[in-house]
Amino acid sequence: MKSNIFILFIASFFIGELRSQDNAIKKLQAESQAVISKTQTEATENIWEKGLLYNLTFSHASLSNWAAGGDKSSLSVGSFLNLFAKYKKEKRSWDNTFDFNLGYISSTSLGSRKNDDRFDFVSKYGYELSKKINYAVLVNVRSQFFKGFTYDGTEKTFTSGFMSPGYFLQSIGMDYKPASSTSIFISPLTARWVFVNDPILSSKGLYGVDPGKSANLEVGAYATVN
Repeated sequence: MKSNIFILFIASFFIGELRSQDNAIKKLQAESQAVISKTQTEATENIWEKGLLYNLTFSHASLSNWAAGGDKSSLSVGSFLNLFAKYKKEKRSWDNTFDFNLGYISSTSLGSRKNDDRFDFVSKYGYELSKKINYAVLVNVRSQFFKGFTYDGTEKTFTSGFMSPGYFLQSIGMDYKPASSTSIFISPLTARWVFVNDPILSSKGLYGVDPGKSANLEVGAYATVN
């Protein structure tokens, strides 16, 4: 009778240990799966790198009894916005940047004022040839959103507007990236269209477009460092 009780005690002990080990194994499996899922999620999120940079500057100068005589005053305000989104997965990459500048300059002694804005969008798709060199196709659009004027005293002259001028560029070449934040793009073949869509500016033959025409095509080589 005593031996039977002892056997039952030993059996219960081993069954309890096995259950405990089984629970521990299940816990480890669950934790491992959670780590794997987290790693996969982070890897997916890291495919895209996004961000922005904004800068605002202001300056004012006022001089009296300066060498040329009289008073002189100047005022300038400028702002800069940069948005970027970069995609990288295996051998494929896709870099997108958008820059926007807006500024105003006034000089009372010269009696002149000028307001100006500019946007610049670049999209570049690349396929990895080696660790630092990609085959790449680049598209670039540059122009402004608002009308631009120059002032000479009280005289106001219309000088630019949306897509007047506007630049659209298509290029294929090699992209060298010695570091994650540096790109040297060189293309032996590039097509660039210059647009002057405003009829008033177009009639003047400005920005390299023949009078009365709204676009001009240029073909050549292209290089840019960012």
